[in-house]
Amino acid sequence: MEKYKGNKLQFAKKVGCDEKAIRLIFDKNQGMTMNLFFKIASALEVEPIELIKDLKISK
Repeated sequence: MEKYKGNKLQFAKKVGCDEKAIRLIFDKNQGMTMNLFFKIASALEVEPIELIKDLKISK
């Protein structure tokens, strides 16, 4: 969100989805489809692996 200065509406437009979807993902920890994940990476101009490289999955 730094790149968009916290503006979820601008970010959602760049991703190509509804602002509500972005709010649910970032504010409510809503899951997302792989398609949306790749769109988010593209909007951030990063490789998808960069978004998950430090992800820890607990059992």
